[in-house]
Amino acid sequence: MELTINGSTFQVDVEPDTPLLWVVRDTLGMTGTKYGCGVAQ
Repeated sequence: MELTINGSTFQVDVEPDTPLLWVVRDTLGMTGTKYGCGVAQ
C-alpha cells in the first residue's frame, strides 16, 4: 500500500485488514495519531 501523509509518501506492506491507525502508529512510528472513543460526537 502507498500512503501520502503530510506530503511524504510511504510504501508499507501490511495485511489488508490492518486498521489504518495501526499502520500509522506501529509501522510508520507516527505516535501523535491517537484513537478516540470510537463514537462520533
